[in-house]
Amino acid sequence: MRKIDEYGFERPDDFDYESYEDFMSQYLLVLAKRAKKWSDLFGEGKSLKRNITVKRYVRKGIPGSLRARVWMSVSGADVIREQAPPDFYSRTLAGPKDEALVDIVRTDLPRTFPDNVFFTEDHQTSHRQMLFNVLVAYGHHNQEVGYCQGLNYIVGLLLLVTKDEETAFWLLKVLVEYTLPKYYVCTMEGLITDIDVLSELVRTWPAKIRMSAIQAPRFREPHFKRVPDVHAHVTNLGLQWPVIATKWFICLFAEVLPTEVLSLVIKFCYFLNSIRFHFSQPYLFSYYYLLINEVNQIDLPF
Repeated sequence: MRKIDEYGFERPDDFDYESYEDFMSQYLLVLAKRAKKWSDLFGEGKSLKRNITVKRYVRKGIPGSLRARVWMSVSGADVIREQAPPDFYSRTLAGPKDEALVDIVRTDLPRTFPDNVFFTEDHQTSHRQMLFNVLVAYGHHNQEVGYCQGLNYIVGLLLLVTKDEETAFWLLKVLVEYTLPKYYVCTMEGLITDIDVLSELVRTWPAKIRMSAIQAPRFREPHFKRVPDVHAHVTNLGLQWPVIATKWFICLFAEVLPTEVLSLVIKFCYFLNSIRFHFSQPYLFSYYYLLINEVNQIDLPF
């Protein structure tokens, strides 16, 4: 089995290939059935309407071959593209350039998924040029945002999934302007608001976590028993929540979650039009686990 996964990331040395093959031998049947249902629903020439069936299918998973089309459809990006002037993306990319913006983008290229084979300069299908093109085009299109660090990771993920720079451009536009408004402007007021919401949720979640741990045995993990202490420890240390969570939100968790889970985050962003805590309980628990790990990095006495 290859040491590189389908997204171009190297598998860890302790990767359990045998267990993975056993799992995939059974899961491929599930994927095949799911692909057939999606093909019947959204095959060639068919349009996708947001309804109960689509919502259920989205939650269960979108086949990789259809992800770009489904994301474009459920996010509304395809409508925005159709309403734009012809060749809007290519014309924007070919237009006059702000050299300061270009230099900043160029500086961040080698920092984007540096361990991913698709973002190395010498790879035959390198995504670096596409990444550069999308970031520069969007930076000139939306001058209020320009370029903000973190967008490189989002576009990088979009390219890994869609493998098409114009598709990535329109999906980025929806994320920045509709799903995460005011995240990437100078004031970052949208980001600040969501971090405040996170802080309040962390403060008020413990009772809900304890109740869920009683009801669901799989959540009786040691780190869940420590959840009630997280907010108090952060407060006692005098830490500001933006120090902990800003990078998560700005990068859409690109540096802390596996790629498949990242695609779930993006999927829920597009379908639910928000990153604002619309995850089901399992995702909330995973999110909490991230928070505890992050705080533990600051040497908390757990």
